Amino acid sequence: MSNLITFQIEGAPSEDGHIPLSDFISRIEQLLLALNAMDRIVGQTAQPTLYYRIVDVSRRSPISLTIEPVIKKTVRHPEPGYIQARHARFFRELSAIQRNEPLSPDMDYTTLEHVRDLVDGVGRDFTNARISNDEAVVTLDSAFETNVRRLLNEEDASYGSEEGMLEALNIHDKPTFWIYPRIGPERIRCDFLPGTKDQIKENIGKYVRVEGVKYFRPNSPFPYRIAVREFTTLSDDRDATYLKDIGGIAPDATGELSSVDFVRKIRDEWD
Repeated sequence: MSNLITFQIEGAPSEDGHIPLSDFISRIEQLLLALNAMDRIVGQTAQPTLYYRIVDVSRRSPISLTIEPVIKKTVRHPEPGYIQARHARFFRELSAIQRNEPLSPDMDYTTLEHVRDLVDGVGRDFTNARISNDEAVVTLDSAFETNVRRLLNEEDASYGSEEGMLEALNIHDKPTFWIYPRIGPERIRCDFLPGTKDQIKENIGKYVRVEGVKYFRPNSPFPYRIAVREFTTLSDDRDATYLKDIGGIAPDATGELSSVDFVRKIRDEWD
């Protein structure tokens, strides 16, 4: 069996079937993160042991990229089938998600997040995508997105905006920062697009508005994560009061209801 992996993506009709460069780069990064995560799971290592080189690119729409896994020189005496074990496991887990079947017990949350981010925006930012080898084809469509979100217990997603103080920038592994809203959750994780790191670094400690796809946990009216598409600086607003600073000041706010029932009641009223 060949170890080549082909990623193909078709842009949205609004882009005449083409895919914006920044979005394509972001998808490739998530594919690489998912592959590296699977490498670590199979080998039970702290760092990935494979790297990937481009062996073919098709510039026709839909654009496709074919990559080949290679064992790093730091790996001494790899056992037979070293690459094949990781390659087969990657496609087995993707196929299980596609068919809505149980995953392997050691599939962790981080790996699923990378897979989720790879398909995030299907039907809006892109029409569909496919990951294939010479034996299997996994289609990244709305059904696949629904299945992987279910595995992550993400029941709801909607497009919108949130405001808060920008803090805690992470530019390693997965580019993220956190905002601290005045109301709602203590903080919200924000995943940002490649090419916006410098703008975000310049606004650490400032009050900002982020716009994008908001993801909600069960029984919560507030998002815990936003896939950022737009970013606006509002002001420094350093003297604002935030939820994390006023916790516990209204212990009787929910009346006789438990906190879970109170939140569920709010969401029902909003619906």
